Amino acid sequence: MIFRLEDDADQQIYAKRCVDALSLYQSLSELLKHLKEIYEDQNLTRKCCHEYVALKQLNKFFSSFYSEFTRIFSFLNYDDVTLMNDIQNKINNRLQNALSVCLIEFNSLDKLKIFLQDVNNKQRVNYQLRDEQRTVKSIAASKKRFVSSSTSASASTTSYVRLATFFTLESE
Repeated sequence: MIFRLEDDADQQIYAKRCVDALSLYQSLSELLKHLKEIYEDQNLTRKCCHEYVALKQLNKFFSSFYSEFTRIFSFLNYDDVTLMNDIQNKINNRLQNALSVCLIEFNSLDKLKIFLQDVNNKQRVNYQLRDEQRTVKSIAASKKRFVSSSTSASASTTSYVRLATFFTLESE
C-alpha cells in the first residue's frame, strides 16, 4: 500500500514501520483507525455524546432528523444494534406507533431508516390531504356565509329602497 503523509502523522507511521516492519497496515481503514486513535478530539467526542443523548425528532422531517443522527453517531463508536435501539426512542410518537405495529425484523440500520422514511413520507402526505380537505371545507363554509349575508343585505337594501320610494310618493 502506497500513501503520502506529512508532519506528525508521517512521524507516527514512520515510527511504527521502524519498530514493527512486519505488521504494517494491510488497508487504508487500518491506517486511518490508528491515526484516529492518536489524533481524535476528545472534546468533540464528549460534545457529540451529549448531543446524541439530547437528540429527538419532535416536529422535524425524518430526513433532517436522520442526517443529524448520522452526523452525531459518526463521531461515536456505537454498533448498529445500539443505534437501532436508540433511534426507536428518538423518533416522534407517530413513527414509534408505526414501528410498534410493524411485524418486520430489521437487521440493519439502513433497512430501518428506509422503513421509517417511507412511513414518514406516507404520513406527511395523509396530513397534507387532510389539511387540504379542511381548507376546501372552510372555503365552502365561508362562501355559504358570504352568500347568505349578501342575500340578507340585498333584502334589507330592497326594503330600504321600497321605504324610500314610499316616502317620496307620499310627499308628492
